[in-house]
Amino acid sequence: MNKQERKDRIEDEVFVDCYDEYEMAMGWFYYIEDNLTLPFKAKVLENSGINGLEEGEIVEVYEFTNSSEDEVSIDNFVPIMGIQTEEHIYDIPLQSLQGIDCDEVTENVIEDWRYWCESY
Repeated sequence: MNKQERKDRIEDEVFVDCYDEYEMAMGWFYYIEDNLTLPFKAKVLENSGINGLEEGEIVEVYEFTNSSEDEVSIDNFVPIMGIQTEEHIYDIPLQSLQGIDCDEVTENVIEDWRYWCESY
């Protein structure tokens, strides 16, 4: 998928009828909550910033931990995923993961969020 197609999908599926930053953050919240198929396997990317996790480590993503509609804004909304390794359970930002054993919709959600983080 090219960048323009990804950008258009984000605008059409995440930000449809959003008029301010709060609604944009909630658009992301619902897009992620409604479209991730859990559990799935993912690879930890180098920018995870989580002690105890190494780049390239394969983990099981089992939970979207942002489970409530707390007051958020687009400036501070970060989707956090609950992951499990063979020995530990961690919370990690979605943009620090790359889906490796997931359906196409879940993969698109992850890549859409990573594109958004890198572009804006």
